[in-house]
Amino acid sequence: MKNHSSKAGVALIRSVSDAKSNNQHLIYPPANRTSHFVKITRLKSKEKRNAAMQKAARLYNVFETCAEVRSALPSLYDFSCWLTKHKNELSYTLIKRNIKGTALLTEAQEIFIWENVIYQIVENKSLPVKEALIGLLVANEFLRAITEFGQKNEGYYEDIVFTEEQQHYFEAITYATVVVTKELLYKDTTTAVATQKSQHQQRCIAQCILIQNKIDSYEKVLAELKKINTVYDRDFDQSFQKTLQQQTDIVTTLADEVSQTTSPMIDVISGEEVDKQIKIPTFLVEIKKPIQLQSIVHKVKTATKEVIEKDLIPACKTLLEAVTLLRQSIVYYQKCIEILSSRCM
Repeated sequence: MKNHSSKAGVALIRSVSDAKSNNQHLIYPPANRTSHFVKITRLKSKEKRNAAMQKAARLYNVFETCAEVRSALPSLYDFSCWLTKHKNELSYTLIKRNIKGTALLTEAQEIFIWENVIYQIVENKSLPVKEALIGLLVANEFLRAITEFGQKNEGYYEDIVFTEEQQHYFEAITYATVVVTKELLYKDTTTAVATQKSQHQQRCIAQCILIQNKIDSYEKVLAELKKINTVYDRDFDQSFQKTLQQQTDIVTTLADEVSQTTSPMIDVISGEEVDKQIKIPTFLVEIKKPIQLQSIVHKVKTATKEVIEKDLIPACKTLLEAVTLLRQSIVYYQKCIEILSSRCM
């Protein structure tokens, strides 16, 4: 077994060659991209540097808590947590079972995560947030590697077993080091702060990413609520049909009894023949009531519960109202992305 550090972290190294020791897997920022925050750190004036950093942090929508990180990329975040707990017990079967629904970061998302990592390094704001962001980059690297592996090894995943070399390779990624060179963070030469246009483009891209994440979250919640409503409708229809059939059987039985009566019934007062009276029981059926949102909170996934409690219950009471609001919100946010995207050009 190769030796690796105990956990994924950030290394500040002088050059790529200095980091090739101990067979450590390294993860670098996207090539040919200079961090917006790094440009700010090169300002010689401390006061201007601090002011610019605070302004950029507000404009760039940096992550302040781990909850915000998870809200932005829930599937990748959850997979990164699973990966952290199972570094030394990896198998292709377990990985495939826990990777469902997890997608690779887009280029824009990856750059956005890197910007936030670098911001945390420069400002040293929150260790948990920095570790959560590093976890996303490691999980994304691992996901890319396992996807390539899967493309080369077709077949039922439970039949695929890692070789010893492959086992070492994937374990090395889980212990990877996220690398930012010292030359990137500290330079003697002064580099101009990102232009106003560049800041505007980065802000638009960041906002689009966060909005798209909200859309993805709402679509998952919408799908789960629609499924619950479908099951409710089906159960109600089955119950109604069962009650209706019972009533039909009762009426049919009574009618058969009347038709089988051989001796006539005589009114003792008038002496005339009268028809036998049939007493049909009242047809009782429960009225279909709308599903109350509060009643399903304990039945849904954790992520759905968070959206229901935070975004839906304050505005809706029933499930159908929530479905309508989610659909309207998705359309609204899609329009927002279209507008922001046009402004990023």
